Amino acid sequence: MIALARRRLFARDKKGVTAMEFALLLPFFIILLFGIIQFAQALFIQFALQHAVTAAARCASNFSTAGSMGGTPGDCSTVANTQTVATQQAFGISVGASTFTACLNTASCTCLSSGTCTGYNCVTAAVPFQVGVVGLNLTTLHLTAASCYPVAG
Repeated sequence: MIALARRRLFARDKKGVTAMEFALLLPFFIILLFGIIQFAQALFIQFALQHAVTAAARCASNFSTAGSMGGTPGDCSTVANTQTVATQQAFGISVGASTFTACLNTASCTCLSSGTCTGYNCVTAAVPFQVGVVGLNLTTLHLTAASCYPVAG
């Protein structure tokens, strides 16, 4: 009889329920928190890439004569100089010049939807972004950005 009474008391006891619920929900909240952080990082990198390609395409259109810009590089008349400007304008992220592709008013490369780059200076960029935590990469997103400016006449 005493054992039965103890079982009933144990069944009615509510101590520890909050701790148990917290323990069950904590992993989901942690996953949600890290998901928000990863999304913010990807968005930041995307914005930095877009700013870099826009600034580089604008530079190629407005500063295409030798020494017209001042600073380093002195102009955006070559693909290498335009890539250097794009790398310098990628604020907050560390990318190399090979991340950027520049087409400067030539018909030999393809721009966005216009077909050829004749009459336009276009710069594109592509960066892989690893989604996951350290040691556990869930997937890779390929972040891209592109911008074209008409050649200054």
